[in-house]
Amino acid sequence: MKKDEPKTMTSYKEVRIGNTIYRVTSVFTGEKDLGKTLEQLAIRRAMSELVSVPAY
Repeated sequence: MKKDEPKTMTSYKEVRIGNTIYRVTSVFTGEKDLGKTLEQLAIRRAMSELVSVPAY
């Protein structure tokens, strides 16, 4: 790893539901532009909602 590269941090949480254990993993890879990130998330959500709506 180069000296200037941000360190990647990973954390996880395990939850048991019934007999199944689910692990949720979060990875922090550095800072991002919040505005651009929120825009991308909004676009993805809108596109997924359009795809899931049945055509008439």
